[in-house]
Amino acid sequence: MTWRAVARAIESAGHPISVAHVTRLGTGVLGSTPTAGLSRAMERAFGGLPIAVLLGPPDPALAIRPAGITTEMEALAMAAEKMRKLGMNLTPIDDYRLLEDELRDLARAYPVKALPELINPMVTLQESVTEAITSPSRPGDGRRLYGIGAITGGMLAKASHDLGNPRSAITQARTALVFADHLGDPAVTAWLNGLMSLISYWDNRARDSLEYAQRGLAASTDTTAALWLHASSARAWARLGNSDAAVSAVQAAQDTAETMQRTELDEYGGILTFTPARAAYYAADAYAWLPGHPDAERVATAAVDAFSDPSVEDWAFGDAAGAACDLAIARIHTGEIEGAAEALTGVLSLPREQRIGGIIKSVQRVAAALRTADTSGARADLGDSLEAFTRSPLVLAP
Repeated sequence: MTWRAVARAIESAGHPISVAHVTRLGTGVLGSTPTAGLSRAMERAFGGLPIAVLLGPPDPALAIRPAGITTEMEALAMAAEKMRKLGMNLTPIDDYRLLEDELRDLARAYPVKALPELINPMVTLQESVTEAITSPSRPGDGRRLYGIGAITGGMLAKASHDLGNPRSAITQARTALVFADHLGDPAVTAWLNGLMSLISYWDNRARDSLEYAQRGLAASTDTTAALWLHASSARAWARLGNSDAAVSAVQAAQDTAETMQRTELDEYGGILTFTPARAAYYAADAYAWLPGHPDAERVATAAVDAFSDPSVEDWAFGDAAGAACDLAIARIHTGEIEGAAEALTGVLSLPREQRIGGIIKSVQRVAAALRTADTSGARADLGDSLEAFTRSPLVLAP
């Protein structure tokens, strides 16, 4: 490490220090122990090692990586990011393929990868777009950049939602809509309204969810985003207790699936497209709000089947888990507690880094349905498993 890097690590631990002071300490020029406050900061910065060890003779067995200093993999990632920015600056002003390629990769990774792996790349992409938009040397590319910015902002809103922060998620989604207004693309506007409908639905605001879905449908009626919006309407109507409207919305989604047109969002794929498989999950979610509906288990089984193969292109671990929870709820309503537990086997074994907000709330819905079931040993065992799962949601380190 350089002395400057050492000083930065100590400052990150809460104590300002100059490079010159660090150099004197490290080379033994001062010949004395640092102050108590500085000693504590140094110990925090270097993994809790005592100050006497830190200022003592070198010991390779004690080598550690202090807070704030990059690992080798992080250093490689930083180098790649510098090269990407250089490449962007060297390309013609109307060529943003590097940014679009990153957006495509992130969109396709979002449904299948753990969220902690995606946060930094998404933030970096958004920063690059912002820099390009505000640069006076970039005339003529505004529309293309606004499109990338709107979509990336939407994915960051989804990330905030998945981390259990609906307020930040809505703020980010609304800001993304400002980009979309400059873009003037109905498909992007419809997609962002679908995202806001999703966020509102899981935030227990079914009427807002329905309103956003209807706004989105006003922008686009024959795209995969429209399929999402009809499916979202079905869930919102069901949560409001309107069975007839929910079933009608499910049918509207099925009709749209047969006639919808592909847009540029579908070429990106991943989280930016809405497939019939996802519509099947949303239909199961809607029926799960209608206790005793004769089609609930059949629809949920179809949704589980739609996500039974993780190798298919449109598979998503969150939707697969949600469909399994809907099947469990349907079985609980018919008294099949053991069948419900069987449906949840894959869900309850998800690692913590995949326990996003929607999955946690889906499991909580199962627990709520279970509380209304007849008392039995199977019910108690399943209830304990559900409670243990929801106590360990995904939480990112600061």
